[in-house]
Amino acid sequence: MVPVHGEALHLAEHAAFARKIGVPETVTCSNGDVVRIAPGPASIVDELPQGRLYRDGRLIVDAEQRTVADRRRLGFVGIVSIALALDDKGALAGEPAVESIGIPELTADGRRFDDVVHEAAVETMESLPRGRRRDPDSVADAVKRGVRAAVAVQWGKKPLCIVHVLTI
Repeated sequence: MVPVHGEALHLAEHAAFARKIGVPETVTCSNGDVVRIAPGPASIVDELPQGRLYRDGRLIVDAEQRTVADRRRLGFVGIVSIALALDDKGALAGEPAVESIGIPELTADGRRFDDVVHEAAVETMESLPRGRRRDPDSVADAVKRGVRAAVAVQWGKKPLCIVHVLTI
Protein backbone atom coordinates (compact mmCIF):
# COMPACT_ATOMS: atom_id res chain seq x y z
CA MET A 1 0.00 0.00 0.00
CA VAL A 2 1.26 3.46 -0.90
CA PRO A 3 -0.73 6.20 0.83
CA VAL A 4 -0.65 9.26 -1.41
CA HIS A 5 -3.33 11.66 -0.22
CA GLY A 6 -3.23 13.98 2.79
CA GLU A 7 -0.71 15.52 5.16
CA ALA A 8 2.14 13.57 6.81
CA LEU A 9 -0.10 12.60 9.74
CA HIS A 10 -2.76 11.23 7.37
CA LEU A 11 -0.20 9.26 5.37
CA ALA A 12 1.25 7.71 8.53
CA GLU A 13 -2.22 6.77 9.82
CA HIS A 14 -3.20 5.25 6.45
CA ALA A 15 -0.01 3.15 6.47
CA ALA A 16 -0.60 2.08 10.09
CA PHE A 17 -4.18 1.10 9.24
CA ALA A 18 -2.98 -0.91 6.23
CA ARG A 19 -0.44 -2.80 8.37
CA LYS A 20 -3.11 -3.41 11.04
CA ILE A 21 -5.46 -5.09 8.55
CA GLY A 22 -2.68 -7.25 7.14
CA VAL A 23 -1.30 -5.45 4.09
CA PRO A 24 2.20 -6.97 3.86
CA GLU A 25 4.04 -3.88 2.55
CA THR A 26 3.49 -0.16 2.96
CA VAL A 27 5.63 2.68 1.66
CA THR A 28 5.05 6.19 2.92
CA CYS A 29 6.44 8.63 0.36
CA SER A 30 6.46 12.35 -0.38
CA ASN A 31 5.81 14.36 -3.53
CA GLY A 32 8.59 13.64 -6.01
CA ASP A 33 9.58 10.26 -4.56
CA VAL A 34 9.89 7.42 -7.08
CA VAL A 35 8.50 4.19 -5.60
CA ARG A 36 9.42 0.78 -6.97
CA ILE A 37 6.62 -1.67 -6.24
CA ALA A 38 8.04 -4.69 -8.14
CA PRO A 39 10.14 -6.76 -8.47
CA GLY A 40 11.20 -7.29 -4.89
CA PRO A 41 10.10 -5.32 -1.83
CA ALA A 42 8.48 -1.92 -2.40
CA SER A 43 10.78 1.01 -1.65
CA ILE A 44 11.64 4.58 -2.52
CA VAL A 45 14.35 4.39 -5.20
CA ASP A 46 14.76 7.97 -6.44
CA GLU A 47 13.43 11.50 -6.28
CA LEU A 48 12.25 13.71 -9.13
CA PRO A 49 11.70 17.47 -9.25
CA GLN A 50 8.14 18.34 -8.29
CA GLY A 51 5.92 21.34 -7.73
CA ARG A 52 3.67 23.61 -9.72
CA LEU A 53 4.73 24.46 -13.23
CA TYR A 54 3.37 27.02 -15.67
CA ARG A 55 3.59 27.20 -19.39
CA ASP A 56 5.03 30.61 -20.24
CA GLY A 57 5.08 31.01 -24.00
CA ARG A 58 7.35 28.19 -25.15
CA LEU A 59 8.86 27.65 -21.72
CA ILE A 60 7.88 25.61 -18.69
CA VAL A 61 8.67 27.59 -15.53
CA ASP A 62 8.47 26.84 -11.84
CA ALA A 63 5.60 28.66 -10.13
CA GLU A 64 8.04 29.88 -7.49
CA GLN A 65 10.14 31.80 -10.02
CA ARG A 66 10.08 35.55 -9.62
CA THR A 67 8.63 36.05 -13.11
CA VAL A 68 5.23 34.66 -12.16
CA ALA A 69 4.93 36.88 -9.07
CA ASP A 70 6.23 39.91 -11.00
CA ARG A 71 3.66 39.41 -13.73
CA ARG A 72 0.84 39.15 -11.22
CA ARG A 73 2.03 42.33 -9.56
CA LEU A 74 2.39 44.14 -12.89
CA GLY A 75 -1.21 43.29 -13.70
CA PHE A 76 -2.35 44.86 -10.45
CA VAL A 77 -0.13 47.95 -10.03
CA GLY A 78 1.43 48.69 -13.44
CA ILE A 79 4.93 50.01 -14.05
CA VAL A 80 6.60 53.39 -14.26
CA SER A 81 9.97 53.93 -15.95
CA ILE A 82 11.99 57.11 -15.40
CA ALA A 83 15.21 57.97 -17.23
CA LEU A 84 17.45 60.66 -15.74
CA ALA A 85 20.58 62.22 -17.22
CA LEU A 86 22.99 63.71 -14.67
CA ASP A 87 26.03 65.88 -15.33
CA ASP A 88 29.36 65.42 -13.52
CA LYS A 89 28.13 67.59 -10.62
CA GLY A 90 25.01 65.49 -10.08
CA ALA A 91 22.59 68.01 -11.58
CA LEU A 92 19.85 67.07 -14.04
CA ALA A 93 21.19 67.52 -17.57
CA GLY A 94 17.68 67.56 -19.02
CA GLU A 95 14.09 66.77 -18.22
CA PRO A 96 13.39 63.27 -16.87
CA ALA A 97 11.79 60.95 -19.42
CA VAL A 98 8.71 59.18 -18.04
CA GLU A 99 6.92 56.14 -19.42
CA SER A 100 4.07 54.37 -17.63
CA ILE A 101 2.11 51.23 -18.45
CA GLY A 102 -0.97 50.06 -16.59
CA ILE A 103 -1.31 53.35 -14.67
CA PRO A 104 -4.46 55.47 -14.98
CA GLU A 105 -4.01 58.43 -17.30
CA LEU A 106 -5.50 60.99 -14.89
CA THR A 107 -5.66 61.45 -11.12
CA ALA A 108 -9.00 62.00 -9.35
CA ASP A 109 -8.49 65.77 -9.67
CA GLY A 110 -7.70 65.56 -13.40
CA ARG A 111 -3.87 65.82 -13.35
CA ARG A 112 -1.88 63.59 -15.68
CA PHE A 113 -0.12 60.78 -13.80
CA ASP A 114 2.96 61.27 -15.97
CA ASP A 115 3.12 64.84 -14.62
CA VAL A 116 2.83 63.54 -11.04
CA VAL A 117 5.72 61.14 -11.73
CA HIS A 118 7.81 63.85 -13.41
CA GLU A 119 7.30 66.29 -10.52
CA ALA A 120 8.10 63.63 -7.93
CA ALA A 121 11.33 62.71 -9.75
CA VAL A 122 12.48 66.34 -10.00
CA GLU A 123 11.52 67.17 -6.40
CA THR A 124 13.30 64.08 -5.11
CA MET A 125 16.45 65.00 -7.05
CA GLU A 126 16.35 68.56 -5.71
CA SER A 127 15.93 67.31 -2.13
CA LEU A 128 19.00 65.06 -2.27
CA PRO A 129 22.25 66.34 -0.71
CA ARG A 130 24.85 67.19 -3.36
CA GLY A 131 27.06 64.23 -2.42
CA ARG A 132 24.27 61.72 -3.01
CA ARG A 133 23.40 63.28 -6.37
CA ARG A 134 26.72 62.00 -7.77
CA ASP A 135 25.95 58.39 -6.86
CA PRO A 136 23.70 56.89 -9.59
CA ASP A 137 22.52 54.02 -7.34
CA SER A 138 21.58 56.42 -4.54
CA VAL A 139 19.74 58.69 -6.99
CA ALA A 140 17.86 55.74 -8.53
CA ASP A 141 16.81 54.42 -5.11
CA ALA A 142 15.63 57.82 -3.86
CA VAL A 143 13.70 58.62 -7.07
CA LYS A 144 12.09 55.19 -7.03
CA ARG A 145 10.85 55.68 -3.45
CA GLY A 146 9.69 59.25 -4.17
CA VAL A 147 7.78 58.33 -7.33
CA ARG A 148 6.10 55.29 -5.77
CA ALA A 149 5.00 57.39 -2.78
CA ALA A 150 3.65 60.20 -5.00
CA VAL A 151 1.64 57.76 -7.14
CA ALA A 152 0.34 56.02 -4.01
CA VAL A 153 -0.97 59.32 -2.63
CA GLN A 154 -2.97 59.90 -5.82
CA TRP A 155 -3.98 56.33 -6.68
CA GLY A 156 -3.68 54.24 -3.54
CA LYS A 157 -1.31 51.78 -5.25
CA LYS A 158 2.47 51.70 -5.56
CA PRO A 159 3.56 50.72 -9.08
CA LEU A 160 6.69 48.84 -9.97
CA CYS A 161 9.25 51.52 -10.70
CA ILE A 162 12.40 51.34 -12.78
CA VAL A 163 14.81 54.27 -12.71
CA HIS A 164 17.63 54.56 -15.26
CA VAL A 165 20.35 57.02 -14.33
CA LEU A 166 22.79 58.05 -17.05
CA THR A 167 25.81 60.13 -16.12
CA ILE A 168 27.18 62.35 -18.85
